[in-house]
Amino acid sequence: MKQQKQISWHRTNVRWLFLGLTCLFQVGCCICIDFPSVLASQIQSTFNVGQKDINYLFSIYSMPNIILPFFGGIIIDKIGVRSAQLIFCSLLVIGQGLCVKGAQEQDFNLLKLGMLFLGLGGEVCLTVAQSALLTKWFLGQEMSLAFGVQITFIRVGSVIGANWLPKVYIWYGNSFSACMMFCFAFVLITMLTSFVQSILDKKSDKRDKEQMNQQELTQLEQQPSVNCSDVKEFKFDYYLLSISCVCSYSAFLILQSNGIRMFQIRYNLTLTQQTFLYTLPYFISATVTPFIGYFIDKIGKRPIFLIISGNLLLLSTILFSKNVDCLIQDQCFSLVLLAQFINGIFFALYAPVIWPCIPLCVNANSQGTGFGIIGSIQNAGLTIFPIIVGRILFNENAISYQHMIYFLGFITFLANISNIIIYFYDIYHDNKLMKPTLKLSEYEVVSEQEELTDNTRVD
Repeated sequence: MKQQKQISWHRTNVRWLFLGLTCLFQVGCCICIDFPSVLASQIQSTFNVGQKDINYLFSIYSMPNIILPFFGGIIIDKIGVRSAQLIFCSLLVIGQGLCVKGAQEQDFNLLKLGMLFLGLGGEVCLTVAQSALLTKWFLGQEMSLAFGVQITFIRVGSVIGANWLPKVYIWYGNSFSACMMFCFAFVLITMLTSFVQSILDKKSDKRDKEQMNQQELTQLEQQPSVNCSDVKEFKFDYYLLSISCVCSYSAFLILQSNGIRMFQIRYNLTLTQQTFLYTLPYFISATVTPFIGYFIDKIGKRPIFLIISGNLLLLSTILFSKNVDCLIQDQCFSLVLLAQFINGIFFALYAPVIWPCIPLCVNANSQGTGFGIIGSIQNAGLTIFPIIVGRILFNENAISYQHMIYFLGFITFLANISNIIIYFYDIYHDNKLMKPTLKLSEYEVVSEQEELTDNTRVD
């Protein structure tokens, strides 16, 4: 007769509390990381720099993450996600502190150094650690929904930053320092949230281990640890996902990073219109993404949705490449509105599809490494591509922004090719990405608990 066991917190409403903490964490991180996008003009006037220097800030942020998420993923799998997250979150505090100091002294080099530290901590926290934690708490359940909600609140952070940072700048007498202090307050909230998450996760692990018998504990201790050689076991579909991720995110995020200035210079739009159009994809994503995540959990078909989302991104790029008479302001606004609306649908669809695919393509004990490698590849693109775009925008005018769109269109085309190959590869390799999420039973007994410990690494 099987022994009935109490329900793991991973199978109760506590997991929704944990998801809420994850969302708060994402908002705080994103407000700090996105400030060069929404304060590009203010940075230019404060430090007497150009738009190419703004793109260099993004490259500096992404540069350490060409390598760091890979090793960060291994660190997470080695020392545990809780300890790793607290270490990298402390780098966020240091980075934002340097940005505050750089703003106060009007030292652009300090701002660059701050962005470097934000990069050292931000991507591992946002992409690797939080993704590994969500996989741990939602494995075999509403994983696409959880990732969709998490990504939604990253975009909520972007919307808050876009709407409030320019206002803070004006309220405090055109003070860039005030904006950096505003960001610093949010990064402290992020650090506090990280502590609460760690406490909750530790109590959950302790509670689960108390329910295990000696045989289960022995199996858990003997679970093979991750090492670099495990990367050789990653299949072709994992690397196809990496290509899709780096190209799709690079095209979208670089467009957004330069969007406000492009709306001003190429499309002759007002400040209110610029802010609205910049935040529109994030509003759409924040509204629609959780529902799409829930829907994908139910029906699967992830490669098909990757193809659809890639074509939406390509369509928006084609619209942006269209020549229009921007002396007629309404005509330009309508075109950009349509393109940004399509971008919002793309982002709402793509994000909850791509990230839950990763745990399906790697072993359970290598999930941190899996997220880390994709993070490294993504940041390689977000380091190199903004430098190229910075060179394209060296002479900032309407024509140079059109050339930027041509370049982003080429990147988007590569993403679409990768998405199509993923579809055909999955057809001939068990259709694991096409299947809906398999939900575990609500009540667990000894044999099922063994299955759970095989799929969940306890720090």
